[in-house]
Amino acid sequence: MYRFICIVTVGLVLQLLVSGCNADGGDEQNEIATPKIEHISKTDSVAYGHGTGKTCRVEAIINADYPVYYGNDSLTRKLQRVYIKDVLGVFQDSISVDDAFTEASDMLLRQFGESEDEIMYGVVPNVQILNYKATIDVSVFRNSGGVLTFCKHEVVNKDGEATVDMHHYINFDLSAMRKIEIFDLFEEAALQDVSQLLKEKLLKQLNVDDEDALTGLGYFNLDNITANDNFYFDENGVTWNYVTYEIACYSVGETQITLDYDALAGYITPKSVLYNR
Repeated sequence: MYRFICIVTVGLVLQLLVSGCNADGGDEQNEIATPKIEHISKTDSVAYGHGTGKTCRVEAIINADYPVYYGNDSLTRKLQRVYIKDVLGVFQDSISVDDAFTEASDMLLRQFGESEDEIMYGVVPNVQILNYKATIDVSVFRNSGGVLTFCKHEVVNKDGEATVDMHHYINFDLSAMRKIEIFDLFEEAALQDVSQLLKEKLLKQLNVDDEDALTGLGYFNLDNITANDNFYFDENGVTWNYVTYEIACYSVGETQITLDYDALAGYITPKSVLYNR
């Protein structure tokens, strides 16, 4: 087994919006104290040997916008902690930036490891050993009205062919310095109604009449069309993103559904950050 680790800081990011994660950055008149962002790139790789003498190789790549300063030292530490936990998925207190990115890339590698199918392939002569490349791109999607939104784009290639391609949106309330959850937008009792609005909107945008028609288009898990935490909001309303395989087959890809604020007005909790939209 071998491992190669490198980390490079390449300076202040002015426009780092990956494919599928593009936004206008918000209305300048509504901008509140913009965090200073730097771009961090990290690559890890590991190789697993097998009895045939062949090797399974895994490469993990993280390219991420990272908040290096916001307001003062105390606010900076708070923002970095929630970023490390909610964007990188590293649940360790008092971890350094370098160590957080190392742990995040290690977690990518550990998703594969010496899995059962790789071991099986490894002991069968003349069978190609799999090569994986897992990439995470994190970009600032929007910063407006005291809300900072990141887009996390994850891609996994298996022998050069993409098997996973999905986007997650993570919103931070800069005044409370925490991730915005769905219950920060709507009361729990309203979520069923909001989910029904999402199904009705999907029918309308696909120009079909009922859920049977959706099934015919490849939407196999309609129960997952719910008001979940993978959302962002802008001047148009709240947009939910459903990743590949979440509600539909791979050929359909990701699905986005936007509900405008007029449609949501009756369901917004009195303390919702949406009142600032």
